[in-house]
Amino acid sequence: MLDHRIYTFLTLYDEMNYRRTAEKLNMTQPGVTQHIHYLENHYGTKLFVYNGRTLTKTKDADLLKRHFDSMRAEELALLQSFAPNDSVHLKIGATKTIGEFVIGEHIKHFLSCPNNSLELTVDNTETLLHMLEMAQIDFAIIEGVFDKSKYGYHLYKEEEFVGICAKTHPFAGRTVSTEEVFHESILVREQGSGTRKLLEQAINDRGFSLRSFRRCSCISNFSVICDLVASTDAITFAYTPIAESRKDLACFTLRDIRIKGEFNYVYCNEHIAREKIAQFLI
Repeated sequence: MLDHRIYTFLTLYDEMNYRRTAEKLNMTQPGVTQHIHYLENHYGTKLFVYNGRTLTKTKDADLLKRHFDSMRAEELALLQSFAPNDSVHLKIGATKTIGEFVIGEHIKHFLSCPNNSLELTVDNTETLLHMLEMAQIDFAIIEGVFDKSKYGYHLYKEEEFVGICAKTHPFAGRTVSTEEVFHESILVREQGSGTRKLLEQAINDRGFSLRSFRRCSCISNFSVICDLVASTDAITFAYTPIAESRKDLACFTLRDIRIKGEFNYVYCNEHIAREKIAQFLI
């Protein structure tokens, strides 16, 4: 069982406010301070410092957070192992491209065993990483960009990240210039999405932004984006499995920007996650 002072640290790390942490844990503020001072003395390092009136976390706090997240995942796995049955129950997160277009066959194969059951959460990268830290999922399969210094991970597969348009669009099947593409209306995912972050990073590296497009609209669902792209002159950028899933969509590439994205298994506790991933794939 995890020490209660660990939960105080994890709550303060998320809230970054002693008063809100005390309220959330039904404690006094001096009690929160006492718990943090105990951990700082135990580990011999400062975890939180004030910069003026703003509370900030140290690099050692980031390191300790990752360690505690791993411990929390291991504790939950241990509790689950005490269940008196031989079933396999997995809690998995997947970003929207992967959840909607990539892992369907894996899920069908896993559920073909009558003793297996699954909870699948399909959401954006930011939400899934928070769920990992809270031990609400065993592992996540994440597309695109995330902070690899904070989590364990290994590669699931690589995919081309391409332009997608309607079959009837002038870009269909072509290689076009950056100047041409910025004359178009683009549909992108919401903030926190791995695909949006990957696109923004690629064009920012070349001195552009989403504001460089003629018009930019944000939609949080790829099925809706695909419907709009197929029926209008708007374009989007996504992984090739999305274009391949529909006959009314086509791909195009940029002459001076080539993007290849990663799909990664991401986790807090490597030992636990590798066992869970193996169960999912088998």
